Amino acid sequence: MNNYYNFRGLDKSLRLQKIVDVSINLFHKKGYRTTTLDDVSKELGITKAALYHYVSSKENLLSIIFIQALENIFKNTHKINLMNISPDKKLRLMIKNHVKDIIIKSLPLLSVFFSEENQLSEESYKKMQTEKKKYTDIIENVLKDGVKQGLFRKIDTRLMSYGIIGMCNWILKWYKSGVTKYKPEEIADHFVNFLEKGYINTGKTDDKDNPPTFKTINDDYNPLTKGNALKTIKTQCKALIDLIEQVETA
Repeated sequence: MNNYYNFRGLDKSLRLQKIVDVSINLFHKKGYRTTTLDDVSKELGITKAALYHYVSSKENLLSIIFIQALENIFKNTHKINLMNISPDKKLRLMIKNHVKDIIIKSLPLLSVFFSEENQLSEESYKKMQTEKKKYTDIIENVLKDGVKQGLFRKIDTRLMSYGIIGMCNWILKWYKSGVTKYKPEEIADHFVNFLEKGYINTGKTDDKDNPPTFKTINDDYNPLTKGNALKTIKTQCKALIDLIEQVETA
């Protein structure tokens, strides 16, 4: 009953958002297929008939949730993308935004977004895939700009964009608010540092002002190094052969 008065006490413009918020939490906890509109109306403390004044069906409610998820994904991303800053700084901001504001700040919303997309109609599903591709394109274009300007090493920008997005999205699987010992800022900083510095210990002192470098195996290839290695091996082999001959004639 208290929920009923809380809902009725809201401004009409806020009631739909209250319905959406309650539905997100229920879909996140119970799953979309298991949750019914009866569950939603009971949680709100209103009748199912009253609920139909705001949403036409459970499918309609899911569509609204997906639209809000996309708005959440692109809101700050577009702002960052329009900034007149270098690609390395832009990518850092995008990664931090993805970790803190897209994922961690809206865990239930994004969890529903990624886990329930197969419940959408075929038309809505295709639209969602198109929008997700747009986000990937934004990340890839920043990487391409960085490569062109010499800030990033030559890499497969598409593959790298998939890797960055996948790493950030996977937080949904292990982050628990109030339980995970890492703060959102720490996770974001660690991810950025990992992408920029890699995991190999070079013995160099970290310098936050250094531009990020994405290294590939081929970048370490040096024909002179290979020639020196072959020369060393030949010398060692000759010494071993001489030693064998000495043993045999002894």
